[in-house]
Amino acid sequence: MSAGSPLVFRPSFAQRAMAMLLFAGSWLVGVRALAQIMERLPVLRASLKVAESAGEPTWSFWIAVTAAIGAVVAGSILLLGTLVGVLMVEGSQVFVDDLGLSVEHNALPAPLARRFGAGRLLWKQVSRIERSGPFFILRGGGDPVRLDQKDPNLRFLLVDELERLVLTILERSPNLKHDD
Repeated sequence: MSAGSPLVFRPSFAQRAMAMLLFAGSWLVGVRALAQIMERLPVLRASLKVAESAGEPTWSFWIAVTAAIGAVVAGSILLLGTLVGVLMVEGSQVFVDDLGLSVEHNALPAPLARRFGAGRLLWKQVSRIERSGPFFILRGGGDPVRLDQKDPNLRFLLVDELERLVLTILERSPNLKHDD
């Protein structure tokens, strides 16, 4: 690697396409489920009115309505998660140069990108590389001289040539701790 020409690691076309397909599929399933719930609500409401007028207990109807509302809320949170996931895959880049590495999430707003692991670490700051759920995490804190500020933890989902990136990190990080 020559000075001034950083290596750039991005998700491959196939990885980005797979993320988009998962995103589109989850949205189609979510919209279909919401349409079915909305379609059945008038029937449920009519059944509730009939049960109330007949003096029968209505707790089962209220449980069904509560479950439908809970399903809509849970589905909305899941769909929002898939949106953030596809934006992370689509806009993620890992830059490797002579001084260190940086992770960028260009498709997310800056505060959200930092929260999801964008930032820069010098090689001597990298203390650990690990996997947590779908994320690859590079933990800071490897430089014992810097006590003035906390080093960031960098996160990314997918990159093409992941093995090459991990080997580069292992070769260049002097303070990297290994767990056996």
